[in-house]
Amino acid sequence: MTSEKLNPCVDTNQTLGIDQACFSILNLYDKVVNFYSVAHEAYWGIGTLQATLQPLTNRSLVINTKHPLHIYYGVDVPKKEVEYQYCHETYNFKEHGSYGWNISEANLCSHIYVIREPSENYLPIVAALMIYILFAILWGVSDVIIRLIRGKLSPDNIHDISVSSLINYHNVFIYSTVFQDLDRLQDTESVTQPVIRTTRIYSVDTFRGIAILLMIFVNNGGGQYVWFNHSAWYGLTIADLVLPWFAWIMGLTITISKRAELRVTTSRIKITLRCLQRSLILILLGLMLNSIHSKSLNDLRFPGVLQLLAISYFVCATLETIFMKPHTQDSLLQFGQFASYRDILDSWPQWLIMIGILTAHTLITFLLPIPNCRRGYLGPGGPLDHRGDYINCTAGAAGYIDRLIFGSHMYNKTKDSVYGTILPYDPEGLMNTISAILIVYLGVHAGKILLLYYQWNSRVIRWLLWAAFTGIVAGLLCNFQTQEGVIPVSKKMMTLSFVLTCSSLAFLLYAILYFVIDYRQLWSGAPFIYSGTNPIFLYVGHILTKNLFPWAWHIAHPTHAMLLAVNLWTTTLWGIIGYLLYRKNIIITV
Repeated sequence: MTSEKLNPCVDTNQTLGIDQACFSILNLYDKVVNFYSVAHEAYWGIGTLQATLQPLTNRSLVINTKHPLHIYYGVDVPKKEVEYQYCHETYNFKEHGSYGWNISEANLCSHIYVIREPSENYLPIVAALMIYILFAILWGVSDVIIRLIRGKLSPDNIHDISVSSLINYHNVFIYSTVFQDLDRLQDTESVTQPVIRTTRIYSVDTFRGIAILLMIFVNNGGGQYVWFNHSAWYGLTIADLVLPWFAWIMGLTITISKRAELRVTTSRIKITLRCLQRSLILILLGLMLNSIHSKSLNDLRFPGVLQLLAISYFVCATLETIFMKPHTQDSLLQFGQFASYRDILDSWPQWLIMIGILTAHTLITFLLPIPNCRRGYLGPGGPLDHRGDYINCTAGAAGYIDRLIFGSHMYNKTKDSVYGTILPYDPEGLMNTISAILIVYLGVHAGKILLLYYQWNSRVIRWLLWAAFTGIVAGLLCNFQTQEGVIPVSKKMMTLSFVLTCSSLAFLLYAILYFVIDYRQLWSGAPFIYSGTNPIFLYVGHILTKNLFPWAWHIAHPTHAMLLAVNLWTTTLWGIIGYLLYRKNIIITV
């Protein structure tokens, strides 16, 4: 809500901002009426007083349209010192629309009606998508024409263009050795499809490029669309997927890289020390990025995205270094008639450890006693959640542990647009990092499938089965709703249902990318493959240059369209930087 003198619903010299609409309430009572509203997600019986309506008056209010609102009004009852509530209703207001509501003692309330139609704020997304598609078509056509002119491609064999002819990739960073084993190993499965021999798995870089470019886009604001911003507490948006997907594909590359390292060295200790070195470098980079927003060492945030990735990487990479066999031949001969399940049987020690970690995490979450809070609480706390009964219980056991361990050295933004003022918590804190270990290891298992099976359909079917399995388990845990079930879906808490949902979508997306790019060779992976070769450099770079020209610029009167244009330009510019590094064969690793 806003003051009358700055109210664009009253003052024609003012304009509505992003995610705002006008709501005109006609009070036909001969008494004062109190109007309440609260985001539907945060409604548990008590709303927030937004306006006091005088008798027989019309009041125009500016309301927020980012989330569906639960609204109602209250009328004081004389001599009883109570307030009766009427017309509880949840309504999804649209940006820049104008709405009306009539309330009276005789008719209580009418349905909310539209005075002025809202704007179609999603049209800039459609326009941007069409522009990118047109550019991709022009790029592809121009590439074919150039090759025709240079005589490298005849009109008769245009259809023979493959990944290898479209991508000149000289420097191999993450590579597969499974095809080297194929020549000296007879699989128990009958080979019905030709094996595509290559030195690189392009779908890996493409998946990683999708994750990093989406991360850059949403970190810069995502046009301030609710779909491209993190969920308030429960639920799942596109922005919530990027970190889990990045962690998942990191797990897949662990399998490939550790198998390659074990084939060229027998010292598992040296490999473990290299894992430790890389993790420490990532932690140091994360602390450096956190220091941008710190005034002194006293409030330097210790957790962070790179720290979460570093710890989860070290745990999973170390487990693979200790237990992985350097040759697929060993596992195939060992399991005999059960070789079709060797991706699971080959990793039983790692899975036992993962189950132990998951069990410990679950027991701590639901059984750890927290002062003045109920056990197993997973909500945001604050004055609006559950009528304020858990006002000091933000993030339950996870928040309590982080506040106990990190103190002031954690994420300290406590003002929440939906739930009011909440306690400090860290979305990349200790408990969430433990959850991320499972995401990474599910990616590791996806890599095991890639290494242990040689037929494309054996791989894709298993990835799809894992997508279905993790998705169904996640749905059962949350009762296929966002705030329901034993464990609701929450990115803030990195709950088990959230982890399994993101992993399910990762398995599905990667299966599609592998089939389209590596097997059928219908797509080269461009432009995402370019960014996927230098993801850490792009991540660090976009944090350091955030809001700096030419990556971004200030907009005096922002709209969704303007902010979307700036955020897409930022993402595109980093995509171009990734392309230039790719063309120069420059790969920056840690």
